[in-house]
Amino acid sequence: MSASEISRDETSGFAPTVSNEIALRQSHQLTSALARQEEEQHADDSLTLTDIGRILLKHKWTLLLVIAAACSAAAVRTFLSTPIYRSTVILQIESATPRVVRFDKDPEQERSGNDDVSMRTQQELLRSRSLAERVIEDLRLDQSTPSGQASLPLAPATELGGAKGPGASPEGGTDYLGRLIAGYKKMTRPSTRNVEVLGREAVIRSFLNSLTVEPVRASRLVKLHVDNTDPQLAARIANTTVQAYIAMGMERRVEASSYAKTFLEDQIKQMKGKLEDSERKLNTYAQANQILTLDEKTSAINQTYTDYASALAKAEQERIRAEATVGEVQRNPETAHAVVESKTIQAFKERRAKLQIEYQENLRIYKPDFPKMTQLKAQLDEVDSQIKEEVRAVGASLKALYDASMRQESLIRDKLGETRRQVLTTQDHSIDLNLLRREVDTNRQLYDSLLQRFKELGISGNIVNNNVSVVDAAEPSLFPFKPDLLKNLLVGLGLGALLGAAIVIALELMDDSIKYPDEVERVLGLPLMGVVPKVARRRGSPKAIAMEVHEDPRSTIAEAYRSVRTALQFSTPDGAPKRLVVTSTTRNEGKSTTSLSLAINFAQMGQRVLLIDGDMRNPTIHRLLDLPNDFGLSNLLSSDNRGDKMITPTSVPNLSVLTAGPIPPNPVDLLTGPKLMLLLNITAALGIDYVIVDAPPMLGLADAVVLGNQLQNVLFVVQGSSTRKTHIKTALRRLRQAGLVPRGVVLTQALHHAMQQDYESYYGYGPTDDSVARNPALTKAG
Repeated sequence: MSASEISRDETSGFAPTVSNEIALRQSHQLTSALARQEEEQHADDSLTLTDIGRILLKHKWTLLLVIAAACSAAAVRTFLSTPIYRSTVILQIESATPRVVRFDKDPEQERSGNDDVSMRTQQELLRSRSLAERVIEDLRLDQSTPSGQASLPLAPATELGGAKGPGASPEGGTDYLGRLIAGYKKMTRPSTRNVEVLGREAVIRSFLNSLTVEPVRASRLVKLHVDNTDPQLAARIANTTVQAYIAMGMERRVEASSYAKTFLEDQIKQMKGKLEDSERKLNTYAQANQILTLDEKTSAINQTYTDYASALAKAEQERIRAEATVGEVQRNPETAHAVVESKTIQAFKERRAKLQIEYQENLRIYKPDFPKMTQLKAQLDEVDSQIKEEVRAVGASLKALYDASMRQESLIRDKLGETRRQVLTTQDHSIDLNLLRREVDTNRQLYDSLLQRFKELGISGNIVNNNVSVVDAAEPSLFPFKPDLLKNLLVGLGLGALLGAAIVIALELMDDSIKYPDEVERVLGLPLMGVVPKVARRRGSPKAIAMEVHEDPRSTIAEAYRSVRTALQFSTPDGAPKRLVVTSTTRNEGKSTTSLSLAINFAQMGQRVLLIDGDMRNPTIHRLLDLPNDFGLSNLLSSDNRGDKMITPTSVPNLSVLTAGPIPPNPVDLLTGPKLMLLLNITAALGIDYVIVDAPPMLGLADAVVLGNQLQNVLFVVQGSSTRKTHIKTALRRLRQAGLVPRGVVLTQALHHAMQQDYESYYGYGPTDDSVARNPALTKAG
């Protein structure tokens, strides 16, 4: 082939020249840095809620197994545990004892003011040591206790404190270690070595631990629970405890009432004697000083003085009132209140008003010197004189009343002064009298109070009521209270879930691989071209999986790789890349199967496809297609043989293969030579539309990097749930360092729970296998 044919452009069906390839490679390298930055921005290994759900779904059998084991362990422990029965007594505790007769200032009613404190006190009394000892004595519970249970390990006498002391060493020095041990023994061992005391203490402690007091919310009810291995004994203990509690409460009240009666009797006797002595002294002193008293607090002379003082005050008021009235009349005789209130003066004024009206009416007709007018004028003057005379009479009357008030006030004042001197004389004797009287009053009040309280106590003491009543007595329980199978199963379920989740998370953290499709873009920063589900190999050969794309176009594998082909067609503005290198991180990730499947998919579109087995270290394509591998790529690159002579057609229409050939000693050196580029240019001249190269894996080898620089389009294959993310990132880093950015990633062997949709149910929708067998046209249409 001539150089002019090789240099023809793509419009004539040929690939670009070598110089154009170098230019494209340089422009492609310029974008690698930006792509690397974008990949680093998108890489995110954080755990989301979706990832957690997927992890749990993936390891669901492990989680269920751990939960089942935990629940089984809980059930076994429940069945092997000693059953504990619970008997319950329901009590009603009132805030105060019901009273048949109520008295004012009842101390028991005053103590019941705070209901919360009262209820809490009653609950603590139910758990008191004295009540426990009484029930133990009544039921003889200490006698049924084994002697070994009551006894506790005792320290030897030398350890509890010998003659030398706890910290003295044989040399007389201070043994700090011995002192520490002795101090620990003192803190952890009982202070007595009496076996009976220790045994009884163990019984009381066990009894109190079996009691549970539970108040019922928003009520005055209290539940008393007793737990025991014997249901009959638990009921007896509960009922006996309540009876003993009620009896102890009544006994405390009776004892308190008896003590109060005895005390009050003694106090009443003493107070009665004091009251009699004080009354006797008061009477003797009053007779000796001739002091007359109207009642217990008022004497006759004091009453007289009080009367005179009241009379003087009243006289002064009357005199002041009269003085004010006289002064008012003198200042304004016409408008004074006494003058205005006088009926005579009012009559004269009414007559004068009528005459004035008549005079004014006649004045319109007659002149003032007319006889009739003169007569009316004389009548007016006479009425005015009568009014003045009556005003003078009223003033004289008020003046006389004022003078009488002055004389009365003077007389009363004199009598008050005389009585005051008598009162002062009497007060000299009243100081001692008041002291004696106050002592009598105090003693009488104390005596009456004690006597009243004694009578009330006598009445209430004879009526002993109880504020505690039994609502429901305890009955032997039919079923054990503990262990609770449902509760233990729930606890086992919770612990199993936690333990299973921890195991699942640990397994997932150890499994550093890509398992889900959305992890590709999030972790690797590359577009996802497709997801190939994991399917069982048929007839024990990988050939069945690779060739299933051709043999069964409606299969899951065929549809999955058809999706990859479609994604490649939209990966560039010009459609699918004409030259494509398929590689992976390590071996056995499905790159060869992917290369063959993509080649078959492009060939099914009517395009001529050349599949080159570039893995000259471990060739696979010839085994998948059942072709000989005597001659191939290694022969072409190491000799002057023409490439078109070594291209072998396959059973798949439009698909040709160039096998790897014999394994050479230096595959990288062969790939770096110019013959591979010449081969690629020859394929364009042969009318081949797509060239797909199955390259070796990336880690540890440079073949894929060399092939990528030759073809410039790389498709990266990742096996799901297998290859570690760190290895994948290392492989991609090597590609980027060589200026290559993969077009995308194909996730192979993905588990069904990791796929976003079920290929079996989506791509295989429509007719079933039976319906396809009945209608072969469906297969052809597919």
